Amino acid sequence: MKSYYFSFLFLIISVLLVNNLKAQDVASEFEPVYITVRTLHRVEGSDLKEWKVIEEEYFNKVISKIELLVSHEVLINYIDSDLSEVKIIDVFKKWDDIKKIYNIRDNLIEKAWPNEDERKSFFEKQNSFYSNYHTDEIYTSTEFGKYLSPEIKRSKEEPFVFFEKTSLLSDYEDDDSYKYYEKYVENVIFKNPLIRAYHPYRHFWGADSREFIEMLVVDSMEDLEAALKTNKDLLKELVPDELKRKEFLKIFDKAIMDHSVIIYKNVPSLSK
Repeated sequence: MKSYYFSFLFLIISVLLVNNLKAQDVASEFEPVYITVRTLHRVEGSDLKEWKVIEEEYFNKVISKIELLVSHEVLINYIDSDLSEVKIIDVFKKWDDIKKIYNIRDNLIEKAWPNEDERKSFFEKQNSFYSNYHTDEIYTSTEFGKYLSPEIKRSKEEPFVFFEKTSLLSDYEDDDSYKYYEKYVENVIFKNPLIRAYHPYRHFWGADSREFIEMLVVDSMEDLEAALKTNKDLLKELVPDELKRKEFLKIFDKAIMDHSVIIYKNVPSLSK
């Protein structure tokens, strides 16, 4: 029985969050990684504690042992934490690493559950938490990232808060818009001490080629509220004049046709 998490790998070589790669200052040195995102939806009435026990067993016996996985995160909706949506994000350093994961995963599964009946029973239980509806996307990272070190992740027992902004890029292309984005990231995002990590990544394969994802990672909801306020203050420092600041934002937003936001928290015991 194949795990629900990795069934997509058998269809298309599947795809918030890079944790041990540092942002590159020189574009020529930057090497993007591949981010696979699977969004699952719970079966109504699923027990969160029982779900967590099953997923921790799978994580400890399989996911944590796959060295080719640069990062693995399981995110659940911050407000509605009863498994209505589960987002699984895996990061691979190379495309070939995604291909190699086939045999590695299967070998670990067979080693963890050598008895075929027990193996089938486990994955039937794991899959029973989720409905048949799911979405799969593949993204690539961009050079303007600020990442958590593995040491910081391991030292935090409480969940991180992930503020995800999904933008749809317009057909409008202007170098000024990109330059303003770069200036904003360097002078606002990177200078905000409350933002522990910033994960920007672009569409590679999936439903909408216009998607551009930005993920802000903070320690708590209180820090998120403070971080968003600090962003405004840092922008004022960058562009003190109000009229010029409005013009800055106007040019900055030209490349974006629409956007939406959602807040998640990760499950520390399922984080790699």
